[in-house]
Amino acid sequence: MVDIRLRYGSNPHQEFARLLPPSDVSPLRVLNGEASYINILDALTGWQLVRELADVTGKPAAASFKHVSPAGAAVAGPIPADFAQSQFLSKPPTDPVAQAYVRARGGDRMSSFGDAVAISHPVTEELALILRRRSRI
Repeated sequence: MVDIRLRYGSNPHQEFARLLPPSDVSPLRVLNGEASYINILDALTGWQLVRELADVTGKPAAASFKHVSPAGAAVAGPIPADFAQSQFLSKPPTDPVAQAYVRARGGDRMSSFGDAVAISHPVTEELALILRRRSRI
């Protein structure tokens, strides 16, 4: 049985939580750091939202989740230069997956601080570079 130990329950003062998938194959794996119960909920609810957005629109979608609530959600589309600058980017992204992310996170940058990000499509090189830079801001 797969047993994923989580950093804590719903709040940091609570005992650790565990994720016990119903089979020997886990649908989730933590790639970096330690996840909390809320991180898992953010990932699952974020994934549902971006999957539905992408299915309905036919475009890559992204969402920023914080404490099981969306702080922003968007699909790919052109980004004006002034909006890119407000997101601390030197130029607007041209890749649709990166565009969806920048638009979603730009919906409410303050609420998105420390968020979980959900992306409907594989992360592209352009988005990876934006995410890498964001982790240093």
